[in-house]
Amino acid sequence: MPRSPIAEQDYDPYAFRFPHSLTWHGSVIPRVLPSTILCLVVAVIVTCVDKFTDVNITIPQMLITVIGFVVALLLTYRTNTAYDRYWEGRRLWSNLTVAVRNTARTIWISIREENATIILEKKTALNLLAGFAVATKHYLREEDGCEFDDLKPLISNIRSTLPGFEPLEDQDKVSELVRLGAGPNTLNKLFKRNRKPHERKKGELAPLNHNLPLEILLYLASYFAAQSNANRISAPTATALGNGLAQLTDCLTHFERILRSPIPVAYAIHLSQTVWIYCLSLPFQFVAILGWATIPLVFIASFVLLGIERIGAEIENPFGYDENDLDLDDFCNLIVRELDTITSNPPPSVDDWVFAPENHPFGPQNVTAEEARKLSVEDVRVLLDTSAQEKRNSSEIVNSSEIKIETK
Repeated sequence: MPRSPIAEQDYDPYAFRFPHSLTWHGSVIPRVLPSTILCLVVAVIVTCVDKFTDVNITIPQMLITVIGFVVALLLTYRTNTAYDRYWEGRRLWSNLTVAVRNTARTIWISIREENATIILEKKTALNLLAGFAVATKHYLREEDGCEFDDLKPLISNIRSTLPGFEPLEDQDKVSELVRLGAGPNTLNKLFKRNRKPHERKKGELAPLNHNLPLEILLYLASYFAAQSNANRISAPTATALGNGLAQLTDCLTHFERILRSPIPVAYAIHLSQTVWIYCLSLPFQFVAILGWATIPLVFIASFVLLGIERIGAEIENPFGYDENDLDLDDFCNLIVRELDTITSNPPPSVDDWVFAPENHPFGPQNVTAEEARKLSVEDVRVLLDTSAQEKRNSSEIVNSSEIKIETK
């Protein structure tokens, strides 16, 4: 059974932490170090040849200026573009969270609870809202199916009869058969890695995959329509619920745009080739002037440039499992916990909190709301005016005291 790994770490604000300059975990050092060592080996060979032989292997230093300017422009554009995609992904997930919270609040408060059946329907609808967030996470990671520990309990009850939307279990079986295939190529397909969207050729179909988040929205839309037909929600409430689904659909579509429209491959290839040409040419330009100092300087320069190029490639798709990707597991857990907390208590009654003995709407020393409800409208107005006047007087006293203190 596939399972989404969720890193659970206890956050201790007083625990000792190394400064970022000494931190290995989460950095691109493990991915950049082999390439940097290769540049270091080239620098050692070039330096030794220059020092121990009569071979002249130096090249004009003007090449540093020309290629360096081009590399700087390419790296700047690459990093900015990748970070824009990363930040847009975070912004869209915030919009998704807002839509889920607004829709959940409207469902739990605005739909009248005529019997226990209505409460069960509302709880199931909120589970589907949480399931939409979790299903979106797996969909963005191209993890097909619904057999995930964090997803199945939320959506295992849905059964679609719409054309093209077979039951999820049947879809998972078909997807598995298509992936494994049949005949002599079964072994190759079994060990063949599914290519990401940007790795496929134009016109090549993606592996069979059902858009589970979209199907969940269909169920929610049918639930809202049923409540509207039963006159359990008003027209403004139905409009608000429809707008919530529209916002969730919009977020899903924009997520797909980030996932399936990466930076052009030709640009990424050309940038990588230019950076490598620049790094490998450094020792040939430095050795005549710096001598043995060429080796550490080439190592540092290669580490910086290759690291920047790697960071851009890592955050280009912010939905995976890399250390610097968005923590979608934590985002989904937050939504699930919030919705569970909402449904663990009945909708708050106005009488329970407005007319509670602790409520003193006119000030801490005045009558309570329970006592004031027995008064006339004119008496309540007088109390409101008196409390406002007391607040103005206390504010004037505080201001005058501050003036006296400043004067002294």
